[in-house]
Amino acid sequence: MVSDTNRPKTITLAVVALDEEILIEETVRSIFNQAKDHFSDFEILLINDGSQDATGQIMERLSIALPKVKVINNKTNIGLGASFQKALREAKFEYFMMLCGDGGLPAESLPAIFDVIGTVDIVVPYITNLNSIKTPMRYLLSRTYTTLLNLLFHQNLRYYNGLPVYKVNLLRQIKITSSGFGFQGEIITKLLKAGCSYTEVQVLGSEKAHRSRAVSVLNIISVGRTFFNLVWEILFFNPTTIKR
Repeated sequence: MVSDTNRPKTITLAVVALDEEILIEETVRSIFNQAKDHFSDFEILLINDGSQDATGQIMERLSIALPKVKVINNKTNIGLGASFQKALREAKFEYFMMLCGDGGLPAESLPAIFDVIGTVDIVVPYITNLNSIKTPMRYLLSRTYTTLLNLLFHQNLRYYNGLPVYKVNLLRQIKITSSGFGFQGEIITKLLKAGCSYTEVQVLGSEKAHRSRAVSVLNIISVGRTFFNLVWEILFFNPTTIKR
């Protein structure tokens, strides 16, 4: 389904951070500057995911300094997937995108994504320099994850964790069961099964923080659970219930 690309577009951007006091202000300000140049209206929800450093205080200061910025504090760390769903419940605009507080998808990569919003239901970024910014093990796990999802569900995406842009009304019509690392794969797969249109956009990623929580026993277990749940749920998934 193709939309009118000339129609004014609005977006909710959720920036999730855990202990990112060094990078969070630069990240938020750069996202804000890109958003104000691309959308007729927008909001930025800053999700402090149980940080133990000054991340929360910096977010509060930014919410005072910048218009359209709001802080949501998680008392404890609940993870990216659960924070995504929490922000989605608060979203008030037409499109929704989650970003990470460490600047892993840098602001200079956002225009290529923002420019195609409105042409399709889902904009799926894929990082072209993944092998140079990830350790060999993380790169191998990422490629394995993508390959398995494509094989299991007869898809042909280049990347599932590239922080896609979705229509809010579509997201709110599906049940998102995963709150862990694999939640984006669940969302994309269900929406594609419902016949939603998509486009892939190549972007450059970054590893400013030089660390990641992506590879851990708990996250590997979470991804495995997502695979099992996806296979089970797709068997009973009725895509005709989604109205586009």
